Amino acid sequence: MPITNALFRGALPAALFTVSVCATAAATSLYFRRTAPPPDMLVLTPKLEHYRTHAANYDTVFIGTSRTQYHILPDTFEQAAQSCGAENVFNFGVFGLTGSEQDWLISQVLDAGDGHLHTLIIEEPLPETRALTDATNDRARFFQDPALYAARWASTWSYAESLPKRVFRSAVFGYAAAYDLSGIGRASSRFFPEPTPVPRKAFDFSEDGFEALDELVPNNPEAKARHDEFMATTSGFDAALALYKQPQTENIAERANYIARKLDAIEAHGVRAAYFVSPDLKELDRTAQVGQRVAAARPDFSVLNFNQPDQHAEIFKRELWSDFSHLNREGARLLSAAAGIEFCHQERRKEANRLAVR
Repeated sequence: MPITNALFRGALPAALFTVSVCATAAATSLYFRRTAPPPDMLVLTPKLEHYRTHAANYDTVFIGTSRTQYHILPDTFEQAAQSCGAENVFNFGVFGLTGSEQDWLISQVLDAGDGHLHTLIIEEPLPETRALTDATNDRARFFQDPALYAARWASTWSYAESLPKRVFRSAVFGYAAAYDLSGIGRASSRFFPEPTPVPRKAFDFSEDGFEALDELVPNNPEAKARHDEFMATTSGFDAALALYKQPQTENIAERANYIARKLDAIEAHGVRAAYFVSPDLKELDRTAQVGQRVAAARPDFSVLNFNQPDQHAEIFKRELWSDFSHLNREGARLLSAAAGIEFCHQERRKEANRLAVR
């Protein structure tokens, strides 16, 4: 008993000390977060700066992943959708955009575009990361703001995958939040910055945010590796298409509700919202079904579901793809024209339904 009592008496001060150290580290980390400028994030930072400066030039914005960046040609979409109020389009596609990041970006675009933005079209975002290395880089730490915890949680638990995988993503989220709150590296980066800052990668805005992936392949090792893998796997294209025929085993209802809540939040700002499901061979067993569910449950929204080979066979031709997730320029041109036409078709249908109700 004396030993037990001694251990207990020693444990209490140790616990209080640990709590006090953690609280001090968290407070310091949050202070540095509030006072430090945002990190320079590849593609996201230059696009956000451009949009904030030129928001008055655009009435329609696409927000999505690299599928949006490489798939939506603004000029081509405009030509097909001008009569539906999409005359000036900006492509806000961003590499690796997750659901919680998309929520943040939507708020930035709504604020910057206030008074100019009429239509916001969001793509199915990517899931939250399951890789620890992706949870602790500068961009990830920026999006570990406690104000975004709820968005991160909602994104994680809406994703159509098995319970163990969602639990693992939640654990990564917890690790990333703890890592950020610990303040590791914040003071050193503030007081001992890099002597020679890394130059920002320029972005060509001549096509309003669009890039053609196949034209980047020769000078981009990562894109070239994905392209070479795609070209070398001749049977892989048909194998990927077969995913579309597989029965859906994951629960997609919550993901569809999650997307609908995003659309509702956009329209609450007085901006017309629409949902874009991009062609993506690796997601044929998932995102197409989510789009179908949203369209069936919420006919008040336009759903541009192009990840359906049986509905859009013209896009699912091997020569139109650069890799298993991205089209080349010709594929993007065909998709953008079809998306503009479909957008107008659905908006006119909605207007006809509203008039019929009256």
